[in-house]
Amino acid sequence: MDSAAQLSAPSRWRFYSNIGKRPMPLPLLLAALAVAAFIATPLVYIAYRGAAGGADVWLRLAQTRLAGLMFNTLSLAVAVTGGTLVIGVTLAWLVERTDLPGRTLWRWLLAMPLSIPAFIGAMVHVALWRPRGGMVPQLLSGWLGYPVDTPSPFGFIGAAAMLTLFMYPYVFLLSAAAFRTLHASLEEAARSLGRGPWGALWHVILPALKPGLGAGALLVALDILAEYGTVVLLRYQTFSSAIFLQLSGRYDRSAAAVLSAVLIVLGGALLWGEVKFQGQARFYQMTGSWRPAPPTPLGRWTPLALALVLLVVGMSLVVPVVVLVGWTLQGWLDTSYAASVWRFSAQGVWGYAFNSVWSAGLAAVLAVALSLPVAYLSARYPRRTSQALARLCQVGYALPGVVIALSLILLVNRALPFLYTTPLIVVLAYVLRHMPQAVRSSEAALAQVAPTMEEAARSLGRPPLRAFVNVTLPLILPGLFAGGALVFLTSLKELPATLLLRPAGFDTLSVRVWITASEGVYTQAAPAALLLILCAAAPLYFLLKREMRKRDA
Repeated sequence: MDSAAQLSAPSRWRFYSNIGKRPMPLPLLLAALAVAAFIATPLVYIAYRGAAGGADVWLRLAQTRLAGLMFNTLSLAVAVTGGTLVIGVTLAWLVERTDLPGRTLWRWLLAMPLSIPAFIGAMVHVALWRPRGGMVPQLLSGWLGYPVDTPSPFGFIGAAAMLTLFMYPYVFLLSAAAFRTLHASLEEAARSLGRGPWGALWHVILPALKPGLGAGALLVALDILAEYGTVVLLRYQTFSSAIFLQLSGRYDRSAAAVLSAVLIVLGGALLWGEVKFQGQARFYQMTGSWRPAPPTPLGRWTPLALALVLLVVGMSLVVPVVVLVGWTLQGWLDTSYAASVWRFSAQGVWGYAFNSVWSAGLAAVLAVALSLPVAYLSARYPRRTSQALARLCQVGYALPGVVIALSLILLVNRALPFLYTTPLIVVLAYVLRHMPQAVRSSEAALAQVAPTMEEAARSLGRPPLRAFVNVTLPLILPGLFAGGALVFLTSLKELPATLLLRPAGFDTLSVRVWITASEGVYTQAAPAALLLILCAAAPLYFLLKREMRKRDA
């Protein structure tokens, strides 16, 4: 008994401290280096091609395009990021910290627009609101007997409004999770110091939400840099649309590489700015007995709060789904058209759905598998080297789909030409683009499993790989599934990389929606759009259900 007491505290301390000081296994380090090199290759190659583009290309673009594209892209990113912060935080506060009626239902409905690609939402609202021929102006003119002008959905204002409407769930989900985890004592301490409800919100609660707000704002801003379909439909030019035009319309790869290099610098600046914004501040719960803050009564503001929630849900979820269902039923009335669209073949909507699901599913599996050595090295051997490799594997956040497509076009043509005519190059683009989601999910899952469990298995004679497979892997599987679901969801919605890289005859749901919507044939675009939303809703439901279980635990 005495010997056990003598060994417990000091030896346990040495055991935990030695975990962080162990030398990194060479095979694991080499595997992580290989993954990081694979992820970073497009970044390095685009930077090289951009630098080698020639002074005349840089000068021509600087004189004609760069300033305008920079202004358009940054102004749109600022407007949408600000709009999503205002809407997302407001809705999260209403759902999580007030007595809003039906809060459980609103949690689900306010998150579901994440399953609708922004360009599909833009397609629906363009059909509704466009000044000439829009459904709403026609309806109003029929009722009133004279032409009625409605706000144009095109240009900067339309693009900012549409992207805000379909990207606010990023901020809403992160803000809602942060609101749920805040201790009631924070607000109580502010109240005891004389702060009212609004003062406590502004001076205590929102500063404590800084990490979540910064992460949400970063996701939105980087998505704006990568957005292609929405800005093209709404006739607003940004770097992504200009790069796509250089590749597919003018076949000027040097100019596309120069524009891509500038876009990578913008993405890197956003990542650096988010790190600086977060700073070294950390927020901890200092008491072991967590309890939620009591809901704030809305009182006479309840009808206004409900109207706001209904407006956002209606415009971002109900209206797009209802319109798409209506177009689908309208197309179904034409039996010959319906038979051609819904037939089980490569050129029917089920064939497009199959292409979308298997390519996004394979990308999710590969991304999670490749993330494991990097995440394990970062979680179990926290060194500057392992942390640098983990951060390097997240450069996909700064690489829009059109930039990754350009890098693969240039690289594969030189080194692996046989891949260029297969769908595997599309899968490769998905992995490169969405690897950060898998790495972060794997890191988070590993952080929740004590390293001592693996050490115990090794002390019983298990080799390191067997100890990981038998002990750690079953425990982190839910986190790995969450990372895979995120990669699957975002790969389903990827448009520019798929458009540029797909071989002949390989259409996904997003590509088919884009092609038919660009031609203005919305009844043909609607079935593929509905199937795409349903396919994306499945992983989103899994992620939301998992979050709800964690909240109730």
